[in-house]
Amino acid sequence: MMSVSGVVLAGGKGSRLGGVNKALLEIGGQTKIQRVLKALRTLSDDLLLVANDQGLRSIPDVRVVLDQDPHAGVLPALAQGLESSQGELVAVVACDMPFLNPQLLAEQIRRAEFSDVVIPVVEGRPEPMHAVYRRAPSLAAIHSALSAGERRMISFLDRLRVDQMQEGDLRTIDPELWSFFNTNTPGYLETARKVAARLGGQRNS
Repeated sequence: MMSVSGVVLAGGKGSRLGGVNKALLEIGGQTKIQRVLKALRTLSDDLLLVANDQGLRSIPDVRVVLDQDPHAGVLPALAQGLESSQGELVAVVACDMPFLNPQLLAEQIRRAEFSDVVIPVVEGRPEPMHAVYRRAPSLAAIHSALSAGERRMISFLDRLRVDQMQEGDLRTIDPELWSFFNTNTPGYLETARKVAARLGGQRNS
């Protein structure tokens, strides 16, 4: 059984949300980061936040790593999260996803036994910020991509064994694909609050 870490990418300026620390915005009586960590705690005791300021230092039982270059994009932040993790496998999610499904993440971890990356594909687009990475080969591939000047979040995947989870497989666990609902605009944030009120205790509340 391979060891597992959980990484939350919690950087970004939240400019579309008025420049606030978006991880601390509330949905259904909990902050977004509380909801995300609740899902990850079912999978691992080694939890890590990659953030661009000290605003999340007070969260208990979580290590916080400051993004060394918050203007460099998400790929270097992913590398930093993987480097700072302890597990052979690392479940990586964004702090903007308040309706994570622990069962889906657990299935990705199970499938990672046979690949380097297990990544969902939604509407034809891979979701690298809801993926499970085998730490060592993924780090090597990311550093290779960065050295070649490649900054896109998926630029390193062609260097790895990738298991793409298609929508049919995803929907057997998460029928409405709420795991991938992103709250990075005021409109989506308001929708998430309405959804949380409707779902009550059903989804990570």
